[in-house]
Amino acid sequence: MDLRTPVFSYFVGAALLVGTAAGAYVLARDADILALRLPTKALAPTKHARETPREAVEHFQCNRCHVVPGIEPASAAMVENCVTCHQAITAGRLDLWYKEAEVRRWKEHLTHLMRTPDLGSLGQRVKRSWLVSWLQAPHAVRPLYGATMPRMKLGPRDAELLADFLHVTEEDSSEPSSGDAAAGRQLYEKYACATCHFRGDAPAEAFAYGSPEFRTASARRRAPDLKHVRARMSLAQLRQWLRDPRAILPDTEMPAFAFTPKEVDDLAAFLREPLPETASAPRAPYKPRLLERVVHYPEVAKKLTRHLCFHCHSDSRRAGDQGPGNSGGFGYSGVSLDLATREGLLRGIRREGQFRGLPDRLEDGTPRLVASLLARRAELEGRHHPSVLGMPLGLPPIPDEDIDLIYTWIEQGAPR
Repeated sequence: MDLRTPVFSYFVGAALLVGTAAGAYVLARDADILALRLPTKALAPTKHARETPREAVEHFQCNRCHVVPGIEPASAAMVENCVTCHQAITAGRLDLWYKEAEVRRWKEHLTHLMRTPDLGSLGQRVKRSWLVSWLQAPHAVRPLYGATMPRMKLGPRDAELLADFLHVTEEDSSEPSSGDAAAGRQLYEKYACATCHFRGDAPAEAFAYGSPEFRTASARRRAPDLKHVRARMSLAQLRQWLRDPRAILPDTEMPAFAFTPKEVDDLAAFLREPLPETASAPRAPYKPRLLERVVHYPEVAKKLTRHLCFHCHSDSRRAGDQGPGNSGGFGYSGVSLDLATREGLLRGIRREGQFRGLPDRLEDGTPRLVASLLARRAELEGRHHPSVLGMPLGLPPIPDEDIDLIYTWIEQGAPR
């Protein structure tokens, strides 16, 4: 039986609930992209203490974005997380339910979260000390990938438990590198590694919505910035990767070069050379400006809330999981924040049993929603606000003009 064939189907509000032999899931229409919501129970964060590695993985919901070994991997028949939803749209598995023009438009907008790193072989690719540190303060490893690891409420013990689950134990031995870094540089140039990789020279504007870099070849978008090699990989891991990358990560787009043992050592010595420190003054925080016109809600919805925010802050009236920003997820408790409707925006977040309303402001008068949008850019530069989580979580900062739009709308009293 084709599992795409519905056993039952009926409308729930604005969404189509489709049942199959494998279960049920909800498909909801939107102007720009498909939203898929699972039953809340399937992805709700665990409430108990994280005492074991598995409990940590389940609490922080690594399976929202990754296929996690041993934790309900994504089914080929069902769309089960952010990435597999996008993959299903691209592969045409949802064409049966939507008009051709709608699906084509969704595919044009699918830039982020088309693949996530394979966690099964992570222990062969990263050092434990790096992973534990990075999980607590994630930064962009792949400048053109678009998405990063979300910033979660995750402490040292949680990070250690996640590393245990993923079998990441490797650290650098005391063995010195025996290669010739100068010869390694020549190999780096000979094999045109810079075609895909940056080495500390990624332009700041590359990590921004609308950048043409996001339409580059998949291999270039997936390639890590090699400035992180020394901190991220042990010498043994780097050598093994250069010898046969596909033996470690079968779906890698890294070519397999026939390097001799000496060439492997030389290239490893070059890649592990510390890069010169470049002191750059942090960019001054962007100050939103008031537009000289009236902004109405439909424009805000089209540009921001219904285009992007609703993926994590969905309509609370919708059946099932309303996203980590509404019903909870990624280790965060739900705050009932619905950014898919004007009413939800006006209601704001729920804290201590009460909704804060819009605008909920910081002490300096900045609307908290705007402060979250501004904080995302600072996070990518390594600066974290003590009480504001950057948004969109794990994705590039939204353009300044979109921040201006929602700031103006809020200051004008949220016109309909």
